[in-house]
Amino acid sequence: MNSSTTQPGTNRASAGRPRTAHRRDIDGLRGLAIALVVVFHVFVGRVSSGVDVFLLVGGIFFFAPQIRNALNPAGLTVVQSFLRILRRLYPALITVVLVMVAAVTFVYPPTRWVQTGTDATASLLYFQNFHLASAGQEYAAINRDVSLFQHIWSMSVQLQIYLGSLMVITLLALFLRSRPRVGATVFHGLLLLGTAASFAYAVWLHNQDQAWNYYSPLSRFWEIGLGGLFGMWLIARGIPRGLEWFRWPAGIVGVVLIVSTGMFFDGAAQFPGPLTLIPLFGAVLVIISGNPSASRSPREQVGVSRLLEGSFFQFLGRISYGLYLWHWPLLVLATFWFSTADGAEPGGVAGITASLGPQRGIVVGLLVILASVVLAWATWRFVEVPLRQGRKPYRSWVLFDRSYWQGAVRLRRGVHTPNRGKVLATVVIVAATAGVVAFGPYAEVRNEREAQSLAVSELDPADYPGPRAYLDNAPVPSGVEMQPPAIWDEKTMNPQSTLDGCVAQFPHEDVILTQDFNESDIPCAYGDVDSDRTMYLAGGSHSEHYLAALDAIGVNRGIKIVPVLKIGCVVGMDLPHLSGDAYPECAVWQREAAQWILDNPPTDGVFMTTTRPTTMMGDGPDHVPAGYVDIVRRLSEAGIHTWGVRDNPWTQQHEGALGNSLLCLADGYDPVDCGPSESQLAEVNPAYGAYKGLDITHIDLTPAYCRDGDCPASVGNVQVYRDGNHFTPTWMALMAPELSRQMYDPMAVEESRRAAEEAADAAPAVPAGDAPKDVFRLPKPGEDAEGGELPGSPDPAEPPAPVVPDQGWVDPGYVDPGYGWVDPGYVDPGYGYVDPGYVDPGYGYAPPY
Repeated sequence: MNSSTTQPGTNRASAGRPRTAHRRDIDGLRGLAIALVVVFHVFVGRVSSGVDVFLLVGGIFFFAPQIRNALNPAGLTVVQSFLRILRRLYPALITVVLVMVAAVTFVYPPTRWVQTGTDATASLLYFQNFHLASAGQEYAAINRDVSLFQHIWSMSVQLQIYLGSLMVITLLALFLRSRPRVGATVFHGLLLLGTAASFAYAVWLHNQDQAWNYYSPLSRFWEIGLGGLFGMWLIARGIPRGLEWFRWPAGIVGVVLIVSTGMFFDGAAQFPGPLTLIPLFGAVLVIISGNPSASRSPREQVGVSRLLEGSFFQFLGRISYGLYLWHWPLLVLATFWFSTADGAEPGGVAGITASLGPQRGIVVGLLVILASVVLAWATWRFVEVPLRQGRKPYRSWVLFDRSYWQGAVRLRRGVHTPNRGKVLATVVIVAATAGVVAFGPYAEVRNEREAQSLAVSELDPADYPGPRAYLDNAPVPSGVEMQPPAIWDEKTMNPQSTLDGCVAQFPHEDVILTQDFNESDIPCAYGDVDSDRTMYLAGGSHSEHYLAALDAIGVNRGIKIVPVLKIGCVVGMDLPHLSGDAYPECAVWQREAAQWILDNPPTDGVFMTTTRPTTMMGDGPDHVPAGYVDIVRRLSEAGIHTWGVRDNPWTQQHEGALGNSLLCLADGYDPVDCGPSESQLAEVNPAYGAYKGLDITHIDLTPAYCRDGDCPASVGNVQVYRDGNHFTPTWMALMAPELSRQMYDPMAVEESRRAAEEAADAAPAVPAGDAPKDVFRLPKPGEDAEGGELPGSPDPAEPPAPVVPDQGWVDPGYVDPGYGWVDPGYVDPGYGYVDPGYVDPGYGYAPPY
């Protein structure tokens, strides 16, 4: 039975006031909101208030009808209510996602397919907000690497709030349905409390974790709840005759507040905090200005309301949902297609012009908007309208109601005529959903097979000279496929220590000594695992990526390589997270790691990086922090030798932002454009002066991968970087001979010693220069965090000279004056590595240290 004809008294009581006629001005407000979203995304590059207006309007039309329905004994069940919402939203969503996934196979290289598939699945299952938050992806402005379905976070939040609210409303209605007037009052009161609590939580979380605050449904509930309260209390109230003048200024002020918010505030950094009240208050003013007047016809509008009822905003309102779905992925693909390899800003102001430049950006941006409007109209005309629910069905729990499903596939007229179109649409939607969900796993398996099938084969030195191309000027044949291929694969790009669970993750404070993060009995050991000689590989990911070379050296020299590693941390000093937030786990771990090394001294020293970039984001030049010198001094005083390797330059997308060499190569750009600049390094290795007099062997592998000011992403047909600042295992395996030479060749050791002495006498410290704005800067020896000299700081060039033990580990048998020594046993392309805890499987990006 139709609930609209059953128990009218119940309906009137539960509604609180009679339902009003359709508000075309609110449809026009939707059109204004979507116009703001699109324009700001395309040309401003910031979050407007459009999405927040959408949430408010959604609440207006959600809570009152759902409460009214729940208090009606003949109303739709919660299953029907949810299916009705899903039926309205999902067909257009799957249409856009399916088309975009198909487009990706033509536009994106395979290395980007996995991330696209993962994002697509998260979108279809309406947990994109959680997916982005768990991946640490703050809402980003348009660029060539941003998520294709980033914008679906708002739809995910909205549906999560709707589903949760439906469950609560349904459960409470079981106890309140017999007294509908009391029930309506209770629901209104609970909604008020929930809205206030959500707002308080959003204000608190804004100061605690804005990234999660932006995506959290608990933080966003108050925007929808506020719309619900407004819809139940104010939207149907007539404007008294004496206040009719208020309609004009209210509408104008409301529009100004909505439009101007995004111009003066960064929504990604502020919403849904207190500043969100500005555009929402504006939306309320606009809607109130369209409320019926006591002295005019209920349908007669003035001012802004009349403008919103015009054909332009009505058209935008009708296609607003499709326009929201289409514009962002089209914008991302267009930006990717027309942008440059390094992502540097070519002079544009913001939005797409920042990536493509002013002239090309404006043209491409306008074309994106035009295409989005056309596709949105087509989606509305051929997908949304035909699949809408034609009439309110009878009450049913649906799942096991055979007659309900039979009725669902029949035409509105002629109930005995099957609607084959609806049946076909259902089949297509199910098949499309299955295909999209399977795309990510398919891409992952495809990339893994391709990467491993090439990586496990032994590299021909003639085809893959790798570092010998620069060190020995070895010829580099053309037409040879690069190894490893520019495809992200966990097993071929990750260090074995990561795959074995031998690296402390962000939450860990203990030193990891056995596999599976100390849960296994298998020791974390590489090289000659049965040897009594030990060498520790200590620090963060920029120490870890040398494991493949040290493993080969350990096997050949009879040394066990023991990792003492933690993500985003080093031995000898505390580091913050990349965001600049506190990292207390690092502080605890680095103290425990240093003490463990001193309590369990290795026979063959500690291998670690002894320089790092000026800033946490990899901006140069490289320098030596005071904490690095302190730990090497402590090791030297304990009779432990240090193998100190200079850190490699990091690829910069632009100031303060890391690039990604793997993606750049996968996109088909030149290796030189995809790699870092040697200008990220100081002219002279700063470690030479900083560690003067300490028991250290300086290692600088820069000549193996940098030449003439460039550090290409591939050298000698071998991919150097797995992201923008970490070496691939394949490259590092080929680096083993050069690393061994600099460690054990007496001539190389003497050359390094003389260079260190000359550099220390000439310039014991290399200035790091001013740090880029808003990028965390690490102090250098004798400096405070701002770069000023610390009172009483010792001269880093004049530390106490410890007694240096005899280096009995020099083996002249490994000397090869031609630098051409290559042991095939050193090449283990299957030795893949990087931590799945901090590596994006689709993008291959690993945070430094």
